[in-house]
Parts: sequence; structure tokens; C-alpha cells
Amino acid sequence: MYAPGDVGTLAEIQEFYRSQKVDTTIIELMNQTNDILDHVPFREANTVKGHETRLRTGLPEIYFRQLYRGTPISKSQYSRVVEGIGMLEGRMELDVKEKELYGATFGAYRASEAKAFMEALRQKAATLFFYGDHARLADEFDGFATRYNDINNPHVIDASEFTYGSNSEGEESKDAETGLTSMYLVAWGPDSVHGIFPKESVGGLKHTDLGTYTTTDNEMRKFEVYGDLFSWNLGLAVRDWRAVVRICNIKTKYLANTLTGTLANINGSETKVSSTREDGWINLKDLTIIAKSKIPAGMRNRAVWYCNPQVLAGLEIQSSDTKNVHLHYGEYFGVQNVPAIHSRPVFECECITNNEEKVTAGGSYPEKKSE
Repeated sequence: MYAPGDVGTLAEIQEFYRSQKVDTTIIELMNQTNDILDHVPFREANTVKGHETRLRTGLPEIYFRQLYRGTPISKSQYSRVVEGIGMLEGRMELDVKEKELYGATFGAYRASEAKAFMEALRQKAATLFFYGDHARLADEFDGFATRYNDINNPHVIDASEFTYGSNSEGEESKDAETGLTSMYLVAWGPDSVHGIFPKESVGGLKHTDLGTYTTTDNEMRKFEVYGDLFSWNLGLAVRDWRAVVRICNIKTKYLANTLTGTLANINGSETKVSSTREDGWINLKDLTIIAKSKIPAGMRNRAVWYCNPQVLAGLEIQSSDTKNVHLHYGEYFGVQNVPAIHSRPVFECECITNNEEKVTAGGSYPEKKSE
């Protein structure tokens, strides 16, 4: 049964096919840059319901040996964590009469719609990697923001403590007005952080051509359609919670898009570009150094930064000062001119929002979730 907007209207279809003399290419204004999807290493889950990881939480006791005296028995301690998997799907149906009416051009329309479905799946997956919340919706898996949501977690850094003037009067109301965002440092690896897909299945975004079949309209009258199914079964396994650092509570009001003048923030109002020691200036250099140092030494060489366009602009603006040499450009994951801070690449993820809730004490983090 169809609801308004589920299928293309006749006017929309005719607009697409209206003339071969007119460029019918659709400009993909809804596409996003979410580089994280190109970096996640995926592994097959080790159980049917998800991926089980055992974490060492204590070492065996070691004793001094004495002559003619035995040594007490000891053992290590561990905890168990099971990561869930979400099943994403999108279904497209096109009336078979469209092919009769528009002939070979029908294939272009079907391919164009398929492209939109795949982009929607990519955006949904990227959003889940950061904001998935199993407690809110049972079908979701927990993302980084959900797992690292407590400033008592040693791997969560409160940016407001590195913001000049952050303790000034009325600061709380400013946060509510302008919104907050985060940066994430992730050290991908098979024993640290990786994606998962169901046991005994194939990972990745999947498209299935369902061929033609009979369906019904809103009045239960039957007709034939071409069907396409788009699916992606995936999850996120944080096997070692030390492999992720979140810098939270970054005030978006003070993250600039230009070097001079004013800029429009997320609410459409203008704000000045904040510079060193001015009210609201965020010390991104110190924040990123502290974050990097929290990743275990053996993981740092594969750690990658993720932030939204506003934070990336702020990083580059702060680095425009000739005295700041902590940011440079290089090639990472086959991509040229990628900014790198302290030799760790910084990638853009538009799915990281500018309206995150303020992170305070009493949230959650992976250490708490082990059984």
C-alpha cells in the first residue's frame, strides 16, 4: 500500500523524460561527504546475533616463590561484550507501464532512482556510526557519540575547558543558542575498532533486482511493478575502547568558514571569526594534541580524525598562523591534499551535526557496558 511521496508522480516522471533536447541530469544536491564509509574495515561477526568480544579486565596475581613453599593459584579476569547488527533496507517499485510508455529511457530513470537510494543508505549508515542508539531504537547499533557520552570517561575531552571565556556569564544560554559539535579520533583495526556484518553472509551495500511482480495500490487493486531492493546489514564493534577519543562540546558559533569578516552560522545569523584569546576562541591545537596522546602508542599510527566542515574550516584557519605548523597536507587512503594534524589525517563527515546535546557527567561509555 502506498502513501503520498512513496512513488514518483506522473508529473515528476514526465519531467524526467520530457525531452531528449534538454539535459535531464539530476544535480545531486542531497549528496553528502562522509569519508568514514571509505575507511571502516569490515569483518564477519562471530555469532548469529552479533559480534562477541572478550576484554581482559585483570591480570593474574604474581607471587614470590619460597623454598619448600608452594605458589598460590591465580587467574586473569575478563568481561564479555556483544555488539549488535542493524539491517537497513530501501525498496523501489516502478509501474511496468512506464517502460511501455518511455521505452529505453526508462532504464535511465530507474538507474537515477537507484543512485538516490544508495546515497540514502550511505548517509544512514554514516549517521549510525556516530549517533546510533540501541536504547532509543532497538533496531539500531550504538555509534561513537552514544558510547562516548560521559565527560568522566578519560577518552572524552570537554572542549569548553579549552575555550577562552567559556566561564563567562550567560555561557549556558549561548550553548543552547548556537549548538555544539564534536571531533572523533578513531584507530581502526581488527583488534580495536571495525565494522561487522552477519555471520556467514556477504558484507557491503547490496542491490537486488526483484524483476516484475504484482502489488496493490491504496484501494487494494492489483498492478505489476519492477522492484528493486537495496539493503545493508552492518554494525560497529569497539573491541578496545581506548582506540577512540571524542572531543565534545565544541561551540559551532566560533567555527569559521572564511578568514575575514563574518559568516553565517547554522541558524542563518552572522557571527565574527574568533581569533586567539578572543571570547569564545577554541584552542583546537591543544585539544587535538591531548586527544592524540590518549590513544595507546601502538594504535596511533592508524588513528584518523573525523569532523564536520565547520570544524575542518576552524582547524585550517587556526593553522593559517605562520607560527602554527601542526597542520599539513598529504595523501591518505589514496586521496590527495588531505589535511593532517600532528601527522594524523582529518576527514570530513557531514553527518556529524552542529546540534549535539551537551555532554556532561553520568552518560555512558564502553567500559561501563561490559558484562
